[in-house]
Amino acid sequence: MSRRQVHAAWLVPATAAAAGAGFAIGNRFLFPLFCMAPAYPMMIRRLLAGQRGRAVGAMLLWAATLAPTSVMLSLWAPAQAARTILHGEAYRSEMFHWLHTGEGSESRPAEFLPQHAIHLCVFAVLSLATASLASIYFGTVLLNYMAYYVAGVIHAAGGSLQAVAMGWHPWSLIRVAAFVVLGVVLAEPLLRHISPGAQVPARGRSRWLLLVLAGLVADAVIKAALAPAWRQWLLSLLE
Repeated sequence: MSRRQVHAAWLVPATAAAAGAGFAIGNRFLFPLFCMAPAYPMMIRRLLAGQRGRAVGAMLLWAATLAPTSVMLSLWAPAQAARTILHGEAYRSEMFHWLHTGEGSESRPAEFLPQHAIHLCVFAVLSLATASLASIYFGTVLLNYMAYYVAGVIHAAGGSLQAVAMGWHPWSLIRVAAFVVLGVVLAEPLLRHISPGAQVPARGRSRWLLLVLAGLVADAVIKAALAPAWRQWLLSLLE
């Protein structure tokens, strides 16, 4: 097994274990810090070594591990999850209201596009100002409350495999991936400023930013096109 594979193999159980430990402690502000603790230092080390692609890969693997971990924790101990996951119950209630009534921003581009724009601006500013420390915290909170909602869908559907597959809206997964890449790329300017002797990448950022832009556009287009039908499909699983 190569050194890269060893690091990747370590990140998966470390993320699951850290999330579990933070969940057990039950502090809603510390929980995101536990969740991101294995991944953020690895991202920084790889960027300082000039390995942007590997940093992106590590953070995508982290997100792909944390998402199902948070779903499983929420299913295993829903009362603890309600206390521990920031904005979890509020987001679940908002999304279930949309599922049952069709009312809400999820199906209305005129409403969700400004929300997406605000999230993007906040995330970008935090990334540039903190080498993505604060923005990844913000993203972790978002990912966890989305997972809490998915757990709610699975529970309401009686553990249906279809609910497991459809609980994560496809446009949401695209948005998560786009924000993960953005967080890596926008961490570089501050790192290069505070670590002038390191090998932080100085070129090629525009290609990654174009990829992020494509992901965010795809997120909005797919959401606008699929959200009404996806709502009906999910609702059929809950009835």
